[in-house]
Amino acid sequence: MLKILKAVGLTVPFIMIAGLVGCSNQSRPAFEDVVNREIVFPEYPSSGWTYLSFSQAHGYQVNYLGKNGRAWLWYPGNSVVVAEEWKRDTVAGQKAVCWRHPAKSYNPVTKRYGGSFACQSLALSQRRIIARLNGDPFALSSGKIPYRLSKCTAPKEFDFDRDRFQC
Repeated sequence: MLKILKAVGLTVPFIMIAGLVGCSNQSRPAFEDVVNREIVFPEYPSSGWTYLSFSQAHGYQVNYLGKNGRAWLWYPGNSVVVAEEWKRDTVAGQKAVCWRHPAKSYNPVTKRYGGSFACQSLALSQRRIIARLNGDPFALSSGKIPYRLSKCTAPKEFDFDRDRFQC
């Protein structure tokens, strides 16, 4: 089903899909904060980059995208990296990015378990990305985290407007 949201006079397509990751249970102001952002990295998602995303619901997340649709998520509060799969797709005629997390993984925002691909608007996903680093500087593909990530504190290695993006 395709739902059209109006934000600041701009019509933004948004894909509503069962298992939507990252925004189904977000508060309206947190969602609108993301929808109204500029896309800084239009080539996202691309292999070989570590991306920093931010939303009020999740806080800061670090994600290394490897080759062959593999990815590793450093999620706030987790003691281990979450191995993922990612792909670009078209859903309801709109470009989307889809993620599959392990079946026993749990998303505290959407309150859903992983196991199958969950997709969302590519444009919305791109708006969440606030910084990136080349390669895998945190060695996330090793399956280990450098330290427990705080929801409201981004790794110092990323360069972005820390006054604008904060909990």
